[in-house]
Amino acid sequence: MNGLNNKYIRRRWLDFRNGHSIYLVFLLTLVNFILIVYNFAILKIPVLSTYLNLPLFVLIFFLVYVPMAIIIGYWHRRNQYAVENEAMTQENWIMAWLGIYQIRLIQGKTRPIEDEAVLNYLNSILIRTKKDDLLKLSSQDMDPLK
Repeated sequence: MNGLNNKYIRRRWLDFRNGHSIYLVFLLTLVNFILIVYNFAILKIPVLSTYLNLPLFVLIFFLVYVPMAIIIGYWHRRNQYAVENEAMTQENWIMAWLGIYQIRLIQGKTRPIEDEAVLNYLNSILIRTKKDDLLKLSSQDMDPLK
């Protein structure tokens, strides 16, 4: 029971960190950045503060910022994802375990107990994520000769 509670707590902690850092802090820092720039840059320059109120500044900001963020995001996806995925792959013991199992399966070197362990592990993922259609496929006899 302690392991289950520990796993539950750790998953909630992961959910909290993802929701916080990916969504909430993103929104808060964006609003904070806009307000800081407006208060310390626009309002301090009399010419700009005369013609540029906050709603107009927000509109101009988004017209410049969003395309710039898209260009930088595109560059990141094209140049950095491979580096990030390689680094994450090197830390992913489950992927390594499944990869080794697949190679041993192709070589005909697996044992029935390993086959059952891998199938149970993968089916538990399908059950937990409610992938019923895939569960039906995996439980059917996949013999191509029938």
